[in-house]
Amino acid sequence: MQAKSRLYGRRIRGDVGPIGLDPARQSSGIGLPGRIFGPAVSLTGYLQDYEEATTIQHFTLGSRMVLDGDRVFRYARVDTPHGVLGQGGTKGIVNTSRGVGNPVYQHVEGLPSPAVVAPVAPIALPGAIQVVVTVALTDGVLADGSIAANELALGHIVIFPTGGGAGGIPRGIFRQILTNTAVSAATTLDMTVTLDRPLPVALAAGSTGACMANEYAAVSQNDEWMTYLGVAMVVPTDNQYLWLQTWGPTWLGAQLTVGTLEWPMNKAVVWNADGSLALHSAADPTQMNAQYAGYVMATLNPYPPRSAPAHQRGVPFVYLQGAP
Repeated sequence: MQAKSRLYGRRIRGDVGPIGLDPARQSSGIGLPGRIFGPAVSLTGYLQDYEEATTIQHFTLGSRMVLDGDRVFRYARVDTPHGVLGQGGTKGIVNTSRGVGNPVYQHVEGLPSPAVVAPVAPIALPGAIQVVVTVALTDGVLADGSIAANELALGHIVIFPTGGGAGGIPRGIFRQILTNTAVSAATTLDMTVTLDRPLPVALAAGSTGACMANEYAAVSQNDEWMTYLGVAMVVPTDNQYLWLQTWGPTWLGAQLTVGTLEWPMNKAVVWNADGSLALHSAADPTQMNAQYAGYVMATLNPYPPRSAPAHQRGVPFVYLQGAP
C-alpha cells in the first residue's frame, strides 16, 4: 500500500489549512518560500501565554492562536507614542476591560494625491516583485516624510495601474508588504517596497498607490480615531508584545444599556471612542456608523423575580467579532 502523504494533513488542533505553496511566489524567479496558513508558530521556540506580555517578540505580528474552539487571539506590539496624533486621554494599554486598537494613520496617502508607484528599474513587466513608492513630505506617522526601514513590513499596499479597468488591467492590485527601505526629507523620498507576490501587469508611467503599516504593529488605547482590534488580557508596558483577543466569548466594559431588559432584542454592540461598548442605534448619530464589535450573548431572565429593577442588567457577556 502506498504511504499516505501528510503534506496536506491536519497537524494540530486549530490548523486551518495545508502548507500554502503559492505558485506565483515560486514562479517569480525570486525564490520566495511558500507561506503556512495555519496556527501561530513561535519564532523563538517560546510559547507565550495569552495573559503574558514580553519584551522579546516570539511570534510574527498578526499571528493567530485559537483557544477552546471559539476564542481567537492575534499577536501585537504595543507602541504608545504612535497615539500622539489622535484625540483622547492617556495613551497606552491601561485597561483590560476596554478595547485596544491601531491609532496609526495611513503612512502613504491614497487620496486626494496618491503616491506615484513605479517598478524597480529595469523591471517593467508582469512579475515585478518590487516597486518604488514616491513618498510625500506629509506622509509618515509624524507627517514629515520619514518612514523607517521595514516600518511597513507585513503591512499593506494597493497599486492603481495606469489604465486600470480597461484592457484586462485591474483597477487596483492589493499586496502585503514584506520589506521597505527608509526614506526621509533629508535623504530620499523614493521608497523601495518588496511585495509578497508578483504583479499581474506591467506598471506604466502614472501608476499610483497607497500604503499602511501592519495593523498589529503599534497598538494602543484611548484614541477616539483608532480602529479597534480586540481586547488585551494583561496590562503591558510600551514596546512589549502580547496577544489580543479578537473573536469569541469575552467580557468588556459597556454602557449601562448593554445587556439590560429595557432593550432585550437589541444585541449588536459597537465600539465607543474610549474602547468600551455601546448598543448599536440607528437613531444615535454617535453610534449609527460606529465600528461593529459583536453581540450580547445573553440578557437577563425577563420573568419575576429577575425582572425587578435591581436585576435588570447583566454583566454583560459579549461575543467579540473582530478578526476570526
